[in-house]
Amino acid sequence: MTHAKITLCAAILALAAAASPGSGQAQAVVSTGQSFVHAALVPGRAEPDGSRMAGLILDLVPEWKTYWRNPGAAGVPPSFDWSHSKNLQSAEVLWPRPGLYESFGLTTIGYSGRVVFPIHLVPVDTGRPIALVLDLAIGVCRQICVLEQTELTLRINPGAPDEGVALVAAAEAEVPRSGAEQGMTEASCRIAGAGTKRRFDATLDFGRVLPGASVILEGPDLAWFEGVETTARDGRLHVTAALSLLDDSVWVSRSQVRMTVLADGLAADIQGCTAPAG
Repeated sequence: MTHAKITLCAAILALAAAASPGSGQAQAVVSTGQSFVHAALVPGRAEPDGSRMAGLILDLVPEWKTYWRNPGAAGVPPSFDWSHSKNLQSAEVLWPRPGLYESFGLTTIGYSGRVVFPIHLVPVDTGRPIALVLDLAIGVCRQICVLEQTELTLRINPGAPDEGVALVAAAEAEVPRSGAEQGMTEASCRIAGAGTKRRFDATLDFGRVLPGASVILEGPDLAWFEGVETTARDGRLHVTAALSLLDDSVWVSRSQVRMTVLADGLAADIQGCTAPAG
């Protein structure tokens, strides 16, 4: 998350915390329990190479929401710390398709109800148990914003029976696939301007009309997109946005731009774009 995102979120939470309980504004609370979300790890299924596709299940209290890896205009994405685990080489968290929400007059990106994060676990030694220890911190919001912090543990022995496979598989199916897998034939873009304020334009072609599509833009650290607009024209998606840089010396290349396209029946993850033809 960029420095600007952190600063904006901190400012919103600070202002919210200062509001009186009867003001109707959001308040910020730090929680060390799980008062608004229940979290659990499931071992999922074993893979032929000895790795494991496990899952993290979050059940949110009705009307409460948590955030995607890019929270949008404000918010804090989930933080996953696996450093206290044993016999774990890597843990890759996959992000299912998020929803777009209005929170305190701002558009945020995240989840409500139940969300399952598939997690690809690679052990150091496939013949030994994986002792998972997850230090989890997630922001959840309704009329107040709460930082939930908890530790989850799970021991997965070699040859352990599958558990929670259907939930994990269903979540995997919701993870945005590459543009090529979704039939995309063009992802071109242009970054224009100088200084800390630039303009971003992109054209995406999936070979079919995608009415009501939304595009989420992500860039490198110290750069962020604002005022993203997506329009369908000539059978293509046209995306415009303001690109802000914390420092005008920051270099943003086309390969660093990540676009997530959300439409009915389609969720695509596009990493990088080419120069426009001509």
